[in-house]
Amino acid sequence: MRIFKFKKPKFLLGLPIALFSLEIYLGTLLGYFSFKFFAGKIPSLAFNVGNYRLHFHHWLYSLVILISALYYNFLPFPQFSYGFLGGAIFQGIYCYPDWYKILIRKKE
Repeated sequence: MRIFKFKKPKFLLGLPIALFSLEIYLGTLLGYFSFKFFAGKIPSLAFNVGNYRLHFHHWLYSLVILISALYYNFLPFPQFSYGFLGGAIFQGIYCYPDWYKILIRKKE
């Protein structure tokens, strides 16, 4: 099983980011590939709420951390950290077809 395969269009998406900031670019790459590697091995946070299942995808809590960090400015190495979280968000949305399923009705 190949974990890291590069397709030209996806790989070339990073060029504008690299021209903007090398720290953001490296953080994005590390965030994307870290979550690509670990996302299936670490269970997601999911809770039962009545007849529903609330599923916190990694892209969702990465987004919450990113927005909080932008507002409160608490992350070390901000540009790298923003890139890392951005890479995690991109990976979670791009690689999973069920990324938008957060609140799921349980089958009876």
